[in-house]
Amino acid sequence: MVNNLKRIVVIGPESTGKSTLCKGLAAHYKCIYMPEYARTYLEENGADYNYDDVVKMAKGQFDSEIHFLEKCKHDFGFLDTDLLVYKVWIEEKYGIENEFVEAVLKDQISDHYLLCDIDLPWEFDGLREHPNPEDRIRLFNRYEELLKQFNFSYSILKGGKEQRLKDAISILTNLM
Repeated sequence: MVNNLKRIVVIGPESTGKSTLCKGLAAHYKCIYMPEYARTYLEENGADYNYDDVVKMAKGQFDSEIHFLEKCKHDFGFLDTDLLVYKVWIEEKYGIENEFVEAVLKDQISDHYLLCDIDLPWEFDGLREHPNPEDRIRLFNRYEELLKQFNFSYSILKGGKEQRLKDAISILTNLM
């Protein structure tokens, strides 16, 4: 891994433009990004999942992040979600904490989080579960609460696709 690599995580509730933002940032900085592991897992294994699957996805996310960041040769390593998302997912769906996720989050070092607001309209996708605006607000607030709790550096991105990308680039320029 490059010594000056900045680990940038894009998080937020479903359908808030995370993947689109990662693709835009990767294109702008002429690098690659790490796609959301859970989406790949569910596309390969089906949309029906249980707690054990979520734990497998969390471990797969973690392993994928390590390999991705080790081979990253750019100033930034862009991640479409990280284990913070799994913490919220497990809390929401199962009402518990997972030891693995909690342990990793305590030791995790990210340079900055880009938290995507829910001001984009929710779009149907067979893997998405929370179209209700109240759920989206609650999830967004939980992400922000956790970012503060873990004392992670973060910025909130609002507006359309172009505005989010422009704002993210501005934020990242200040991190360099």
